[in-house]
Amino acid sequence: MKKTTRLFIICTLLMNAARSQGTTDNAIKFTGEVTANLTKNKTELKDGWTKGGTINVAVNESGRNDYWIKGGEQFAIGIKGILDYNFDRKKGKASWLNSFRARYGVTRATSTGKKFLKNDDYLNFSSTFGSEFKKSWSYAGFLSLESQFEQYFLTPGYIKLGPGILYKPNESFNLLISPAMVNLTTKLAPSLKPVNAFGVDSGKTLALGLGAFVQAKCNKDIDKGINYKSVATVYSNYLDHPGNMVLDWSNLFTLTVNKLIGATVSINARYNDFEVGRLQLQHSIGVGLSYKL
Repeated sequence: MKKTTRLFIICTLLMNAARSQGTTDNAIKFTGEVTANLTKNKTELKDGWTKGGTINVAVNESGRNDYWIKGGEQFAIGIKGILDYNFDRKKGKASWLNSFRARYGVTRATSTGKKFLKNDDYLNFSSTFGSEFKKSWSYAGFLSLESQFEQYFLTPGYIKLGPGILYKPNESFNLLISPAMVNLTTKLAPSLKPVNAFGVDSGKTLALGLGAFVQAKCNKDIDKGINYKSVATVYSNYLDHPGNMVLDWSNLFTLTVNKLIGATVSINARYNDFEVGRLQLQHSIGVGLSYKL
C-alpha cells in the first residue's frame, strides 16, 4: 500500500474525529419535547450508567423470470444482523467505557444452490477504564477482543491490552492514545497451525506484538431518529516491521422509523499488511426489524 494512501486514510480519520468533537457541544437542542434520540449527548458528564444501542435484522430478496434479457440471478436472498451496544459508567473521576459490536450475514442465490454463503462475520468487545487527572483527560487501561462467530473462535483473533491516555470531553466522543499496547494475534484452528497466516508463523498459534495504538470513537445523533457511530483504530507493531500499520475504520448509520422498523447503513474499511496487504472495503444497506436497546 502506498504511503500516500496511508496518509490519506489517517488524515481522514483525524478529520472525522475533529469534526465530531467540534460539533458535539451544539449537537442537541433541548426543546422540552420527547424525541427519538438513540443516545444521550450532554456537555457535562454525570455520575451513573449511560447505556444504549440497537439491534437490526434485515432481509433482502431479488429475482427475475426466464425472459429478463439483462440477466442476473433468478433468485437471491440475504439476511444480516447487526448489534451495537454501549454501556458506560462514571463515578467521580473514574470512568468505565464498554462496547459490544457484532455483525453476521449470509446470502443465497440460484448459482449457489441451497447453500447459504457467509458474507459478513465480526465480533468485538472493548473496555476502557480511566482515572481523570485533568478535566477531560484520564490515565487509562484498555482491553479489546476481536474475532468472529463461525468456524474456530479466535482464528484469526486479536487481543489488545495496555495503558494509555484517554481524552473524553463528553458522552459522544473519546480518544485513546497508547505508546505501548500489547497485541496478541491468534490462529487456534488445527488445520492452520502448519501454515503461516495472519502474521502467526507456521507451527505456532500465537504471535506477540507491542506497539503504538490510537482509537477514536464517535457516537452521536445527527438528526431526529438518525444515529451515527464510528470507531477508528491505528496500530503499529514495534517488534515486526513498525512501518506497517494496521488500520480499521467502522461506520454505522442507524435510521429509526418506529419502535420496530428501521434501516442501517454500514461502511467498513481495513488495511493489514499481515493479511492481504491491500485496502479492504465492505458495506451493506439493510431495512428490516430494528429495536433500540
